[in-house]
Amino acid sequence: MGRFKGRRGAFLSLGALGALALLAVLVGARLDEVRRAGEAVTWSWVLVSLACALASHAMAGLALSETLALLGHSVEGPAVLGIALVSNTANYLVSAGGVTGFALKAHLLHKRRVPIATTVTASAVTSAILYAVLAMILAQGFVTLLLFRNGAHWAVLESGLGLLFLLAASGVLLAAFFSRRVRGRLAHRLFRLTNLAAYSLSQREIPPEDFAAFEVQLTQGLARIRAGRGRVTATVLYTCLDWGLAMTSLWLCFRAAGVLLPVGHLSAAFTTGQAATLIPLLPGGLGAAEGSITALMSGLGVEPGAALVAAMLFRLCYYVAPSLLSVLVLWGLKVSEPAVLQEAADFVDAALKK
Repeated sequence: MGRFKGRRGAFLSLGALGALALLAVLVGARLDEVRRAGEAVTWSWVLVSLACALASHAMAGLALSETLALLGHSVEGPAVLGIALVSNTANYLVSAGGVTGFALKAHLLHKRRVPIATTVTASAVTSAILYAVLAMILAQGFVTLLLFRNGAHWAVLESGLGLLFLLAASGVLLAAFFSRRVRGRLAHRLFRLTNLAAYSLSQREIPPEDFAAFEVQLTQGLARIRAGRGRVTATVLYTCLDWGLAMTSLWLCFRAAGVLLPVGHLSAAFTTGQAATLIPLLPGGLGAAEGSITALMSGLGVEPGAALVAAMLFRLCYYVAPSLLSVLVLWGLKVSEPAVLQEAADFVDAALKK
């Protein structure tokens, strides 16, 4: 197990180093252009972009909060916003198909007495909505790329593959969690694989009754989702606001670099950047997203140095700053766990009695 973790850590480290090297090559190839564009940046626009980026992450937390409340497990507002933030940024830092963020989310919610089945259901529903809304944005951007594809053939291919991936992922999630037949087959297969892994690692199989309880909780949760259309509508609204604010953050970064993007060009740039985040190993598509956006914008008539600076500003506002903030938020979430607070209260009571 330790050897596996060591290899995985080395694998992720190599990916991060490769991404940084790719970004360094991009900047080095256009160093003079990047320097000129950087000196002309209007930082007030960057601050507004940062505010929109943080608001975008907050919308993801509100979507999760609505879904958890619908499933009968309300969590304090600040806590669920923080959990959504740290789980999302974990996925950006460690590209593992969303597994890292889900594991962290499940752990933090479980500490607040939210069953794993509820976390699975909430994550599946919010992810399906998230992918569906993003797929619509990518479709619009994909059409724009096809219309203005001069010098952007790689971006067209990358965005098309990203669109197909998102449509397939959202379709599988919806089928698995809203079709009893598909869900039953998938759940049993996953349980058998988990059982095999647990037995090989600890020589102790997972009791079947644990899976039976999980399946009951999952079915009950999905029944609540189907019945609570009002809250599902609110989740969709928050998700749309999430992506809308993210796109606004990108537009503001281009504005800060002196470029006023039309809506069609903006959707194409956002499409290209989001498609690049699906590349394995590269944390948040680092390097690939900046390179793709720069190549695309160059083909659409935007000065390459300004496009690269705008892409790096968006990286700073939407990925780096929230990731740094999530470190403090994670510490606060751990400190505010009910068990930790109870231990602190018991300690104070014991000290007062002495």
